Amino acid sequence: MELAACGLARRFRRNTGDANFFEAVHHADLTLRSGEMMVLTGRSGSGKTTLMTMLAGLLTPSEGTVALDGKDLYSLSDAGLSQLRARHFAVIPQGASAITSMTVMENILFPAALAGSAPPVRQAETLMERLGILRLRNAWPGELSGGELRRMAVVRALTAGPDFVFADEPTADLDDENTAITLRILEETAQKGKGVFVVSHDPEAADYADVLLRMDAGKLIDT
Repeated sequence: MELAACGLARRFRRNTGDANFFEAVHHADLTLRSGEMMVLTGRSGSGKTTLMTMLAGLLTPSEGTVALDGKDLYSLSDAGLSQLRARHFAVIPQGASAITSMTVMENILFPAALAGSAPPVRQAETLMERLGILRLRNAWPGELSGGELRRMAVVRALTAGPDFVFADEPTADLDDENTAITLRILEETAQKGKGVFVVSHDPEAADYADVLLRMDAGKLIDT
């Protein structure tokens, strides 16, 4: 499978300054293929998260297309796009994303429950063990540190069995050991045939990339 962006741009309206809009992403072209880990670096505010959100089918572009095996995501109905995301995509967001009324394990298995699939408990437990949070399976999100919540989000995304994983600063709040483990797991996910797109400030992430890109002022730059 491949996910291709062509001429992708996103503008945001604003009421201050000389212009009445801000162009966060300038006509980006890229192709993420199954079995590939793509890492996007760049300063804060350069447009990395905006680009990732459009690729993941979560933010409508101002211009351009995002196509999964030739099917334009944003030509679909809302229901059709939601179904496509549920079948093929998983996102590790930058901010907090836990459902506070569910335990850690319930949070991790929730995507499978939404899809009506059998709960992938063994796979979840294996990843939780590697990331050192298996002992927290029955804990509530409010009892976890920022790093533990981040690792829970990684396990939840990968346990869902997506074709494409979008990870926004997946090693934020993690110590050196868990940073290395998380990046290795994402690399292994790509090696198993999934497409992995990582936005990261962490210089270590570049060492795991099959494709390394940089973003500056909304423009993609090959490294």
